[in-house]
Parts: sequence; C-alpha cells; structure tokens
Amino acid sequence: MGFLDIRIEKTERAIKQAFMELRAQKPVEKIKVKELCDLACINKSTFYAHYEDIYELSSRLENKLIHVILDSVPNVGLTAAHTEQLTRDLFHAFVQNQEAVNILFSGARQGIFA
Repeated sequence: MGFLDIRIEKTERAIKQAFMELRAQKPVEKIKVKELCDLACINKSTFYAHYEDIYELSSRLENKLIHVILDSVPNVGLTAAHTEQLTRDLFHAFVQNQEAVNILFSGARQGIFA
C-alpha cells in the first residue's frame, strides 16, 4: 500500500467518523458539508473528491452496514427448517452493530433499514 493509499484511507476514516458523530446528534438533512469538513479537519474540495453530497455519504454508509450485517450471517438457505437459526443469526449480527444502526437509521431513515 502506497503513501497516497494510506492518506486516502485516513481521509475516508476521518469523514466517516465525523459523519457518524454529527449523525448521532441530528438528522442527515441538518448536516452541512462545512461542519463535517471542520470536524474531519479536511477541505470541502477533499470531501467532494470522495462524495457528491451528504446524502451519498449517508447512503454508502447505510449500504455498507447492511452488507456487514448480512455478510456476518452464514448462508443457511431460506428453508422453513432454517428459519429459526437464520433469525437468531440476524438478530446477533444486528446486536453487534446496534450502535451504528441506531445512528444511521434514526429519524426519517428508520424505515430504510427494514
């Protein structure tokens, strides 16, 4: 991994952490790019090099979280015999990621998770 890759990864992490911190306090509609950039210690141009807007960032984080939860559930198939195990596994994956779910899917975004 080159120096540039490390810088990009560090910037991505700072953006995501700043977003999660702000999102824990307010709805996505109220988050301004400028306040996120100030919190992440980056320029607005850096943010826009990674994301089109706050909504794209939010959507990517939501999708990634859903994939993390689904990927942590073993592929047992959706037969009636496996429903109980699948439900247990999904619940366990949800609990492990509950803080992020509560932050990303609060307020008007609540119905999206389901």
